[in-house]
Amino acid sequence: MAVSESQWKEPGGPAAATAQPGPWPGATGRPVVGPPPRLSAQTPTARPPTPAAAYGAWQGALRPPMFKVSQARPTYREPLPVRGQSVAIGGAAGAAWMLLFGLLMNGSARSYVWASLVAGFLAWGAAAILARFGDRGAAVGVAAASGVAVAIAGILVAYRLAGGDWLLW
Repeated sequence: MAVSESQWKEPGGPAAATAQPGPWPGATGRPVVGPPPRLSAQTPTARPPTPAAAYGAWQGALRPPMFKVSQARPTYREPLPVRGQSVAIGGAAGAAWMLLFGLLMNGSARSYVWASLVAGFLAWGAAAILARFGDRGAAVGVAAASGVAVAIAGILVAYRLAGGDWLLW
C-alpha cells in the first residue's frame, strides 16, 4: 500500500498548528496521562511504515550469516588398535611360555601346578606391561594363553583334591 503525501504532513508545518493530536502519546508535546490509545480500524490515521517496509525488501545488514561446512565430521579412531594377527602371535608366545615351564618340571603334578602358577603370574605381568606400553593385541593373546594354562592347573588341583590329595602343600 503506497503512502500518499496527503496523509502525512511535515511536523512544524502549516497544518501542525491546526491538527488534532495524533494517535501516539506525547505527539503534541503535552504529557499524556492514562493508557495509550488503541490503534484500530476506527483510528483515522495509522502509524507510518518503517523504512524497510517502505522499500519492500529485506535489508542487507539484517540478513543472517551464511554457515558453510568446509570439513567433514571428525573421525575418532583407536590410537593403538587390537589386530587379530597380533592377538594370535601373543597367544602363540603365551602358549610356548607356559609349555616351556610345564616341560621343565620333573614330571610330578605338584611341580607342574607350582610352575604353571609362577609362569602364569609372570605372563600376566608381561601382558600388563605390554598393554600399557606396547602392543595391546599381543597382551590379549599372552593373557588368554596363560589364563587357559593356569585354569588347566586349577582343574588338576581340583581333581586331585576330590581324591583327597591337596597338591599345593
